Amino acid sequence: MKLKAKRTKNKTTGSTPSHTISRQWDHIPRLVVFDLDFTLWYPEMYELWGAPFKKNSTTGAVTDCKGEQVHFFDAVHTVLSVLETDPQFCGTTEVAVASRTTEPKWAKTCMRLMDVDIGATSTEEESEENEEDVAKTSLQRIVDYEAIYPRNKRVHFEQLKKDSGIPYEDMLFFDNEYGNVHDIEKLGVTCAYCPQGLTEGSWIQGMEAFQEAKKK
Repeated sequence: MKLKAKRTKNKTTGSTPSHTISRQWDHIPRLVVFDLDFTLWYPEMYELWGAPFKKNSTTGAVTDCKGEQVHFFDAVHTVLSVLETDPQFCGTTEVAVASRTTEPKWAKTCMRLMDVDIGATSTEEESEENEEDVAKTSLQRIVDYEAIYPRNKRVHFEQLKKDSGIPYEDMLFFDNEYGNVHDIEKLGVTCAYCPQGLTEGSWIQGMEAFQEAKKK
């Protein structure tokens, strides 16, 4: 089932990012799926002290009950900016998360509290120039579908396929664990292995792999 917090893609206020990961593609995935722990953010949920989580009203920092902060990997902002603002993806691509975390409530709380900078760019100089064009929105509002519970990733993808109606061959998946990537590739999903978390390089790698898969 689609999340209630579905956003309208063409209403995003951030500017279209002008950085190295914005390029023209022949084939666009209909669903981009991200793992959470050590793919989009760190530390992993099991490494935290737990609820209640708090968001600093000034800095936007999200911390657990003992002040441990949860961080997005830097490329999360630029990659999600592309998905939200690039005309190639707007109206075509939906976003999902698939996580085996043993703390799904914590993960969902962090998704609700943590802001993504839509319109963020990949270089410090561009970021300073476009700072006024950056729009902050929670990860929860960006995600269309979620499968967050401690089960095999294949179970997650079966749910995502059912909920979205999108076939596996039109999905692109990013995960920091090779075992997950290996399992999901067998379903016909194009996968990108990102052992250091989501990076601009792993995004390009995934999109290039998707192009190759569509040529077969």
